[in-house]
Amino acid sequence: MMKRIVTVITLAVFLIGGLLVWRQRRDADSGAIFQQTLKVFKPDSENQPISSNPLAIENLRKRVYEGSGVTIEQTLSRNASYTAYRVSYLSDGLKIFAAMNVPQGDGPFPVVVLNHGYFNPAAFKTGDGTRTMADILAKNGYLTLASDYRGHGESDSDGVSRGHRAEYSTDIVNLIASIKNVEQANPEKIGIWGHSMGGEMTLKVLEISEQIKAAVLWAPTSGNAQRNYNRWARRFGGDRAQHQDRRFSEPPDLQTLRENSSANYLGYISAPIQLHHGTADTEVPYDWSVELNKNLEEAGKEIEFFTYEGQDHNFKNLGWGEISPRTVEFFDKNVKGLSISA
Repeated sequence: MMKRIVTVITLAVFLIGGLLVWRQRRDADSGAIFQQTLKVFKPDSENQPISSNPLAIENLRKRVYEGSGVTIEQTLSRNASYTAYRVSYLSDGLKIFAAMNVPQGDGPFPVVVLNHGYFNPAAFKTGDGTRTMADILAKNGYLTLASDYRGHGESDSDGVSRGHRAEYSTDIVNLIASIKNVEQANPEKIGIWGHSMGGEMTLKVLEISEQIKAAVLWAPTSGNAQRNYNRWARRFGGDRAQHQDRRFSEPPDLQTLRENSSANYLGYISAPIQLHHGTADTEVPYDWSVELNKNLEEAGKEIEFFTYEGQDHNFKNLGWGEISPRTVEFFDKNVKGLSISA
């Protein structure tokens, strides 16, 4: 009898322990380790200490982005609608390559900056992840620019070979600051588009730069950096400390993650946003966009949210017959300033 009681107690302890571990992991994945507050932190307020983290969104906002020249490195192709180039510019002293499509005609043309999702940097080719949307936008009269990001393809590296990295947002802002040096571009009419990780970077850019007229996000990763770290660090095997060679350069501390999280700084966003996500996305959970939409609405931001039943992370089953016209129409209205009939 006593053995049976001891066995039952032992099993109960294991079950309770297992439940506690499961809840801890669930909370970590949901980002509950720190709060998504929607509060606009003031860098000079008594409640906001000065951070030594150079990638904290507050510090990125205080930086001066002067831009650089944009050099044509190669003419890739030419058709009746536009000419495609491989160009380069400087970001934090690094030479970064980018894809640029310039519509036929005199210009200046409105601009859309496109931000690609996660790729193995060593295998990356200029235009990966943005090529199709850039083609559609250029055929609709937009000059398009898509940064490779540092360390991708032939772009200079800062010594970190891989990562789901906040530094990429700096590369994007430096590209935006360089648009004024592109003769055919109109620096007063700039939109921005991002898919997956590029969507998250787009949110950060909206909080750093005030030059953007409109933004479109396709299945963005979370604005909660803790959530992203937990999801992909765990996916790529075992102990989180083992993941520095995958999407994250090293296990970051919670304060750094909090300071780098766009979810905590939505109050800085002024541009209207259009958000798209498929319900069958197994890479980035659909619920993350549901939450982002809710948070943006509660923050008083202008947001359109489109749900695509049964669509995956790349909207492969859609044929882009719905999502791309909506994207172009949104930019036409908010970047070109066209009147769009209902």
